[in-house]
Amino acid sequence: MSRGSNSAPNYNDLLKKTEHYDKDERYMAISDLCEALKRNAAHANSENNNNAAASSSTPQIDSQTERRICSAVLSLLDDSSNDVQTVAVKTLGVLLMTVQEEQVNEIADRICGLMLDPSKSALRDVYAIGLKTLVETVPDSMGNAVSHHLIGRLIDGVHTNSNTSPSSSPSSGDDKNSEEIVLACLNVLTDLLTRFGSSSNSITMQHEPLLNVSLLQLGSPRPIVRKRAGTTISVLATVMSDSLLHRLVERLLDQIDLASGIGKSGKKRARIAHKTDGSKSLASSDLRSADTRSLIRTMCTVSGTVGHRLNQGHIDRIVPIFLRFCDPADADDEDYDSDEPMDTDDVMAGMGEEAAAAMQIELRESCFAGFESFVLRCPALIRPHLDQIVYSALAYMRFDPNYTYDDDDDDAEDDEEEEEEMEEEEEDEYSTEDDMSDEDDDNNWKVRRSAIRTLTAVVEATKHDPSKLWIDEFAWRQNSEKKTTVAGALVNRFKEREENCRVDIIECFTRLLSYTVSASSAGVLVLASCTSMDDDALAASGAVVVDLRSNVSSAIVKATEKQLSAKKGGERSKSSAIALLSTLCLAPGGIGSSEQITSVFRHVKTILNADDDANTRRHTAVNSKSLKLEALCLVRIMLSCKKHDASDIKSALLPILLSDICKCVQEDWYKVISEALRVLMEIPGLLVLGSATKAEKDEVATSLYDAIEPRLSEHDLDQEIKECALSASASLVSVLHASLSPDQKNRILTLLLDRLKNDTTRIAAIKTLSKVGRAAKSSEDLDLTSVMNEALEQLALLLRQQSRSLKQSALECIDTLVLCLPESDIDMDEGLFDSVLKDLGEIIADTDLHICHLSLSASNSILKARPSTGALVKGHVLPASLELSKSALLQDPALTSLLNLLEQMVASGAIGFDELHKLLEAQMAGDGFKGSKQVISNLAQCIATIAVTSPSAKQEKFMKSTISAIKPSSTDVAATQLNLLVSGNFGRKVDVSKMKGVAQSMQKIYFESFDSSNEDIKHAAALALGRASVGAIDPFLPALLSALEGSSGKKQYLLFSSLREFIHCYRETEGSDLSSSVPMLLPPLEMNCGNEEEGVRAMVAECFGALACLEPKAILPVLQKLATDDSDKKVHIHWTVGNAVKFAIGGQINPTELAPFMPTFLELLKEDDLAVKNVALLMVYSAVHHAPQLVVGIMKEQVLPQLYELAQLNMERKIDLGPFKHTVDDALPLRKAALSVFSTCLDKCPSSLDIPAFMPVLAKALADVEDIQLQSHQIVHTLCAQHPIPLVQAADSFVAALEKTVNKKKGQKTGTELERVYEWIKSGLRVMLAISKLDGIIGARKFCDFADRIKKSKPHAPFLAQVENEYS
Repeated sequence: MSRGSNSAPNYNDLLKKTEHYDKDERYMAISDLCEALKRNAAHANSENNNNAAASSSTPQIDSQTERRICSAVLSLLDDSSNDVQTVAVKTLGVLLMTVQEEQVNEIADRICGLMLDPSKSALRDVYAIGLKTLVETVPDSMGNAVSHHLIGRLIDGVHTNSNTSPSSSPSSGDDKNSEEIVLACLNVLTDLLTRFGSSSNSITMQHEPLLNVSLLQLGSPRPIVRKRAGTTISVLATVMSDSLLHRLVERLLDQIDLASGIGKSGKKRARIAHKTDGSKSLASSDLRSADTRSLIRTMCTVSGTVGHRLNQGHIDRIVPIFLRFCDPADADDEDYDSDEPMDTDDVMAGMGEEAAAAMQIELRESCFAGFESFVLRCPALIRPHLDQIVYSALAYMRFDPNYTYDDDDDDAEDDEEEEEEMEEEEEDEYSTEDDMSDEDDDNNWKVRRSAIRTLTAVVEATKHDPSKLWIDEFAWRQNSEKKTTVAGALVNRFKEREENCRVDIIECFTRLLSYTVSASSAGVLVLASCTSMDDDALAASGAVVVDLRSNVSSAIVKATEKQLSAKKGGERSKSSAIALLSTLCLAPGGIGSSEQITSVFRHVKTILNADDDANTRRHTAVNSKSLKLEALCLVRIMLSCKKHDASDIKSALLPILLSDICKCVQEDWYKVISEALRVLMEIPGLLVLGSATKAEKDEVATSLYDAIEPRLSEHDLDQEIKECALSASASLVSVLHASLSPDQKNRILTLLLDRLKNDTTRIAAIKTLSKVGRAAKSSEDLDLTSVMNEALEQLALLLRQQSRSLKQSALECIDTLVLCLPESDIDMDEGLFDSVLKDLGEIIADTDLHICHLSLSASNSILKARPSTGALVKGHVLPASLELSKSALLQDPALTSLLNLLEQMVASGAIGFDELHKLLEAQMAGDGFKGSKQVISNLAQCIATIAVTSPSAKQEKFMKSTISAIKPSSTDVAATQLNLLVSGNFGRKVDVSKMKGVAQSMQKIYFESFDSSNEDIKHAAALALGRASVGAIDPFLPALLSALEGSSGKKQYLLFSSLREFIHCYRETEGSDLSSSVPMLLPPLEMNCGNEEEGVRAMVAECFGALACLEPKAILPVLQKLATDDSDKKVHIHWTVGNAVKFAIGGQINPTELAPFMPTFLELLKEDDLAVKNVALLMVYSAVHHAPQLVVGIMKEQVLPQLYELAQLNMERKIDLGPFKHTVDDALPLRKAALSVFSTCLDKCPSSLDIPAFMPVLAKALADVEDIQLQSHQIVHTLCAQHPIPLVQAADSFVAALEKTVNKKKGQKTGTELERVYEWIKSGLRVMLAISKLDGIIGARKFCDFADRIKKSKPHAPFLAQVENEYS
């Protein structure tokens, strides 16, 4: 038959050939049949998707042909050819997607019967694979039917062929055949449970029989059967009901509880437990001969998959039982015999000593695996037992009865000479690892590894606050006075002889150190060094202090150096040690003193020279390129971390490592070359910080130039090398240019120009030129005039490119380079400035304010460097600048750059003040003027800025003219606003009290403006009064405060606005000191804290907040007193205090000053008034966002209880509006604010939250109104990334809310309202998909059922497709 893709298959011919005597013909026939079935399946899918018959040459298969195909494929499963069998299994998977449900059931029955047939042992593997393929590929719609046909037969197959008698011979033929059937059935059952366990009613009805028969297999004499049964039980546990799960756990624990334990202490624990509960009997007779090891392993597996569904009672039973098998006292027992037989149950009876020892190792390994699972999966439930688990893990981390480490002698190794004498002995310690005759038989390292993994889990579980692991002490040995912390014990065990365990220990400690540094940055604890810590101050603040330098840092460095110097140490150990040292560099004090730095550099030198040292190659494992790369990374971190004394680093680096780092630049691997160049980039700055001599700088500069220049000049290099070479050359020229010869500097500058012309290195070259230019501005030794013309020409060309990043880099470089120019230079091409300024003027527009800011700044720099270009700036840049000045979008850096340019133009004489003043005023009269407040404010700043730059004589004339033009009753409101703001901005920078009569005229016109009928004029007058008070406090501030005494209503609000503006502007003044004015400011502020007008109180709060930032010692006690006010106006006063503290935190008040007062301010959360509660929540939000250390220590006591309550508060009331009633929820703002606090805490201080306790709050929020739901959805996404385990545990409680969200009805909505509904639905689907991807979610049956139901729903298909496309 033709095998063309478009030809119709002849199924009769194919089926006939499947019975051919030639195996090649059968192979070709089944292959062609498989391809034909694939095309048929694709055709069927096309019809289903288009809801119409698609034209195709592939015909439909009738029912009779389907049966014949099924029979043919099944018959080929036992073909004599393995190749034919393989294709038949593959064809089976395709066939199941095509045939009807009746044929699928027949196939399932047939394959299951063949697999269970004792006479088909030779092909049982093929049948098992076929049945697994069926389970994996059968359509979901047929899952229940297939499960109904298979589940009962598979359970019977396991039960019928079970062999749990320990006396039976597993090697006999019948037993082996039965074992194979049991294994095959358990395999298929596991797959069946995984796919259909939660959705098939047929399987749900068989959960209990399946559990019983699986538990029976735990007593099998064959380890593989026991292990497979445990896997099946663990999968079953994810889908079974809670009641059945609890019965399973109880049955396992009851049987494990009968074991006598291991070791003297473990058996003693067991005897005490059995004596306490002497009535305990075996839970079920079918578990009497169960193997304790298998039971523990199964219990651990179950806890790993559904640990979040266990309760406190289960954990309280499990931990003491497990401790019988890993009692810390047994690990420290000097008389311990690792070959001591164990007699826990019938299986153990009669075992040989070696088998008993192996059993003990596996039992302990399983127990620690269980502890690891509990710590990670059930952190809240395991917390009461955490100390016991840690103590046991610490004991068994050093459990090595076949080897003596001489722990008691560790403290005696204090001086360096003794360490050097012991170096050979330490190396022999690792050589013993190879020389021990019984090394292959010693598997105790598995126990140590599992104990270390438990400690790693503890570190992971406490990563947000690891202080206890540094502070809490445990006995180092039984009956020993010596105690150690977890951190200290880990460092002490770096000498572990087994490579795998040693690496795990170092990595565990590295993780602990990294989390500690992160916690210190978050304010959870304080990392102090012995040279900088203030014990009294830290103790008074109540902070948890971890002092690394005094007792930990030196031990860490000493232990890691042993790993790096050990000739028999493995590469993985050295890599882990380097990673630890790199992490240590982030802590205060870094690696330590000069001696420690020198020692580390010497070890790094050995690694870098490994390829050149034949003796080293002979005695160590081959150092890979990656180890050399890691060593270079360590050196770079040490140079750049700023935690070491620069002189110590310099003194060690130059003689020991510099030449070797330079050699690494000539390596072959691009990553090593790039990293070596990055190290060289840090060296020039180090020389400056380390106060290097002229001779040292000259020597280093020559070495760096010789290493960098060849790489900088080469073209056929990796892009990363090119960029690193450019960065290194920038560092060399900008810092050590005085130590380079003119030829060397010119050579590098020439190469930079070449790289500037290259597309691939253009941006890196621009950044290099910028750095060199910044250095040239501050140094006369670095002259860039030789390359300036060409560089500016190339940069000007780049301004015409479309790439925004390229344009931005070019503008920054131009801004830097032009300031390096002398005021006059005959070598410069003056025509070049014309071209550059023209290009700059063309890109000044409000469509991109950042580019606009850079362009204005570059123009200003050109004018500063070359005042002769004033005419060019006026012609090319000024028109665009004037157009920009009337843009309502102009603000921040772009506005500042515009003001600086206008100021420079007037100062340099490029344009006269009067001319520019008229041009700016004319912008208000143009057609494009919109009358916006922002535009008027910007123009006022521009006019005031150029006025300040003008001569003094003109200034007084200008101010008198401006004041006389202010007419509060004028109909030209915009002009009046402009003149008011111009006068205020001018008075902010110039003391107008020195101008005769000007200050008095300004006061008079400002107060008159307060009576204007126009609100904009009133507001402008208030701002102008406040700003003018900054430059002339004496005449303005007393008048302002005096006016406040008799004011009320709107005028009072305006006066407080002036006062707020005064304080804000004064804060921005350099060297501001308002302490002398505080006594005048406080009385009116305190008096109006309880003002009835909310607007006035808001202004008072802003004034208090700004003053608190300036004078915290004077203002904070006042606010504290007001926060405890109990007068009739306390609600208004407390509202004002909450807002004031919020503004102070947002204004960057010193957290140290505010921290002692925070407990008082947080009491506002308990107020009855909803407005005060809301303000208090916003205050907490501001604290968490700007200074989390303010609330971290008191979050759980004062904040979280109130947050939990307010996040669920509901105060709905109905308002009768006549024809209809409107529902108002007064607590809605509180819930929004509370959730905002939670969301911010997740980012800023997650350790302060109790995530499991927050889950019920989140579940309720998911069912709240739309705004609250959307907030909750964002929180869920954050939790998925940071805290997935509690989210998995609570997933079932989210189902009702999410189902309501994703099934939101659109009703009669159209347009934007309909789009809003669709976005709401998609937001819920995003949450569903995010949770569905979490590990362990399969244990949440209710959520999984919901997710499967939504994924199969046709109405949700378009939304799901859109959401999934967002992640693709």
